[in-house]
Amino acid sequence: MMNNKGNSTCAKGTSKVNNIDRTDGISNWVLKITICNRVEVIRMRVPILRYMGMSAAIFCLLLCMACGMSNADSAGSQPRIALITPAGTGELAEAIRLGAEAAAKEAGAELITVEAFPSEGLTYAPSNPDFTAGQGKVKQEHLQNGTYPLSEREQAQVDAVSLALEQGASALLIDPLSEKTLSDIIEKAQTKDANGVIIPVILLNDEFPVKGITSVISIDNVEAGRQAGQAMAVLLGGRGRIALLGPDPVNPVLINRELGIKESLAQYPDIHVEAQSVCSTRDACWQASKQLLDQQQVDGLIALQEPASLGVADELNRRTSENNGNKVKIVGFGSEQQQLEQLQEGRIQHLIVQNGFSAGYLGVNQAVARLNNQQVQARVTLETKLVSTDNMFWMDNQKLLFPFVQ
Repeated sequence: MMNNKGNSTCAKGTSKVNNIDRTDGISNWVLKITICNRVEVIRMRVPILRYMGMSAAIFCLLLCMACGMSNADSAGSQPRIALITPAGTGELAEAIRLGAEAAAKEAGAELITVEAFPSEGLTYAPSNPDFTAGQGKVKQEHLQNGTYPLSEREQAQVDAVSLALEQGASALLIDPLSEKTLSDIIEKAQTKDANGVIIPVILLNDEFPVKGITSVISIDNVEAGRQAGQAMAVLLGGRGRIALLGPDPVNPVLINRELGIKESLAQYPDIHVEAQSVCSTRDACWQASKQLLDQQQVDGLIALQEPASLGVADELNRRTSENNGNKVKIVGFGSEQQQLEQLQEGRIQHLIVQNGFSAGYLGVNQAVARLNNQQVQARVTLETKLVSTDNMFWMDNQKLLFPFVQ
């Protein structure tokens, strides 16, 4: 309407030039031409400005849509979480893996498991797109009864981490063999990923004092030691001699277990704790227990780790068959199948058992929380239970001991 009115005014002004005073007419004529030209320029600029404004608005809209699509893609992409286990397999490792798989499936994450064996040819297998678990490991025939030196097994675990990072792992779940192994793994994880983010490391079943750990999922080993000590005191009726058997005592896990045992037994003045015998494999612990029982009168043995309890049970089984009697009591830690068999047969009286399924499940949850910039717990403490022949077949304990049986 404004443009039509302007054109009409310009036309009328031009038709009146011949009917007015010449001087005034020329001035008015020049003025009106100038006004008309400006009106015309404005009339031409308005659509241009409107077009430019609309173009800018459309550009901003498209930009916002692109950002939204990018964020949606980023949020919708599956985080890849790697579970690194020590050399060898066992029921606890299997329970951890099953728990991690369950949590990854719920969270929409991709889980890859890498079992670190001390051998060349460590392989990686991507996860099944229909599920969340992939697995990488070397062939079992490379193992020699688990007798590889610690240094080789440590390096194999570090190599497994390198492999997982090469395959795009955005978080690591680690059950490390040693403090040195964990330190090397943390150093590798400190290298930022493609997005400039440091890889979070979730520690399982250990308490090594290494900086850079995102979260620790572990039992309270002092409390577990108290449970073991109390169980042994009850077995001995508050009187007797006890020996401890296990790996290198500099391990924080073993230090805390021994501390808890001694705290618990301190209230029993008639129970005496002998010096600890150090062994790390089943055969070595069998020899250590044989030597110990040959040299000292011992009423009870507390095995701080799985191989120790199996080695002690082997020696006591031998002595029982030879002497037709065995009065030495065993309390151990772990829930390996062979331990449960020894428990059921009465060679081991009690086992302190942890929930491996929960360790894997909560470990993945903590990793996903960190990747989503949510709050992460620095430490998650798992419950332990005292299992014996009297309660090992209870429903709750069956789920604890056999989480892979659904």
